[in-house]
Amino acid sequence: MTENAHDPAPLSATEREELLRRSWMATDGLWYYQTAQARGIDGANEANIQVVREFGRQEMRRLMRGLGIARVETVEQYRTLFATAVDLYLGSLLEAEETLEGDTHTMNVTVCFAYKGVKKAGIDKVYHCGPGERLTGWLQAMDMPTALEPGVGLCQMAHTGSCSYRLKVVPPTGG
Repeated sequence: MTENAHDPAPLSATEREELLRRSWMATDGLWYYQTAQARGIDGANEANIQVVREFGRQEMRRLMRGLGIARVETVEQYRTLFATAVDLYLGSLLEAEETLEGDTHTMNVTVCFAYKGVKKAGIDKVYHCGPGERLTGWLQAMDMPTALEPGVGLCQMAHTGSCSYRLKVVPPTGG
């Protein structure tokens, strides 16, 4: 079989993953937009908080099962699981400078797909942070404290020009 010059080049695994991520996030944005049209921004934010947080719980539970992790027992295990989730589910859609010093995980977001979308739509000042709610769902699935500093609320990038979260990494105790 010879290759036709008009045949598309096959996608690499990385290109396929990125295409799937971008398609999923486009679906998420369209869902949010349609909900805002039907229920207003407050209704869309309220629904998005619940949907995205639950989605985050479910995707983290699937990842933990896939990796054979029944529960997070150490800070290092948390860090590995978190990094794997970000790489798998977000790829280049979200970029952050991160530190994990002792039990404090700090994330300074530099690129956020959600902010780009809501800014383009002109609703960035009234958008409640979906990625922060997704992170909350991840933490809930890991049975970790979910108290982020600052708390998840309106889009930080839209209001302050930057986005940063800190959390205490405290693996559950007992068995």
